[in-house]
Amino acid sequence: MASLNPSYIKPSFRKLRGYAFDPITSLDLDTADINQIIYKVPWENDLQPGPEGEYIKVIDRDPGSNALYAPVDLNDPAILASDGLSPSETNPQFHQQMVYAVMMTTIKNFEKALGSKVMWSPITRQEGRGIKTEFVKRLFVYPHAVRDQNAYYSPDRKAVLFGYYNATPSDAGLFLPGGIVYSCLSHDIIAHETTHALLDGLYSYFMEPTHPDVGGFHEGFADIVALLQHFTYPEIVKNQIRMAKGKLDTENLLVKLAVEFGQSTGEYKSLRDAIGETIDGEWKRKEARITDYEGNIECHDRGALLVAAVFDAFTGIYKNRTADLVRIATGGSGIMPAGEIHPDLVVRLADEASKAASHVLNMCVRALDYCPPVDISYVSLLKDPAHHHRWYLYPLHMH
Repeated sequence: MASLNPSYIKPSFRKLRGYAFDPITSLDLDTADINQIIYKVPWENDLQPGPEGEYIKVIDRDPGSNALYAPVDLNDPAILASDGLSPSETNPQFHQQMVYAVMMTTIKNFEKALGSKVMWSPITRQEGRGIKTEFVKRLFVYPHAVRDQNAYYSPDRKAVLFGYYNATPSDAGLFLPGGIVYSCLSHDIIAHETTHALLDGLYSYFMEPTHPDVGGFHEGFADIVALLQHFTYPEIVKNQIRMAKGKLDTENLLVKLAVEFGQSTGEYKSLRDAIGETIDGEWKRKEARITDYEGNIECHDRGALLVAAVFDAFTGIYKNRTADLVRIATGGSGIMPAGEIHPDLVVRLADEASKAASHVLNMCVRALDYCPPVDISYVSLLKDPAHHHRWYLYPLHMH
């Protein structure tokens, strides 16, 4: 394995190519150019083939095919010089690179917000009359763990397991029927499952269903992290801002989650539209209403309310920060003229959207420090810890 000359200055980041969304996004001419991006992950001097670093260890064993794939060496000079392997659905070593890049990006965002190192949930076992805990240094990651339409974090194994499966698409133009879909190539699925593991490391009792909010919180918070990370990739934000004419609360790629997973399992839409859904051919915004909150106990449905509430806060911040730009661009009317908006305006709006998303993501993660260690509720997350009569992010009760 190649090593750096000790006299050289250590890089701050390792550049790795990957999908911004998932492979299917590259099939659309409007999004093909923006789907392949370069992730900038914290540089690890002692990164081993796998990759195996300080936080995660990728083990590419495929029980379904009885295969053990050779681990990628991200310190190989040819790989370093090329900003990682080229995105590929058929190269297992790229699959390993993809999960590493997105997981480390997600870990970095948590540590930035918390101001401290993240820890994985320890292994606990009964020993005599007491409980013994064992420190878990690295989370195990299996890119090809199961032949199933699934990906999940296992708190018992301290591992994230990704599935792969044969597509059963609604539209044969999107997938070759029977073609293989890999969940380990979806940015959203990787970020979602990594967030489950990070939350378990922060508060292991958040896995205990003591309150209807608990399951919804885990699912909703994991979606929020995946959703807001979309806005940290500049070229994607510029593209979607241009196509949506500056509006973020309309249907666009930035607010969809796991597009390929949803469409390859017989649906025309993404697995979960983050802030809305298409009804009778018309896209409608999802609202966080207290009546829905009171009646929904299914964890994904309840989690969707948390996503909608936080997204409302984000779009409100974005609108306030860009109101002056919109007034200037529209002569005070607030209505964009026909045609594409000016490229300079696209850049300014995208910059504000990225900053607002980063701030809201930091607020959400930092709020975890003020939550109780058990029986988490949406009120615990959304209320201002210093002023209990104020809502930290979004006044869910107002709807």
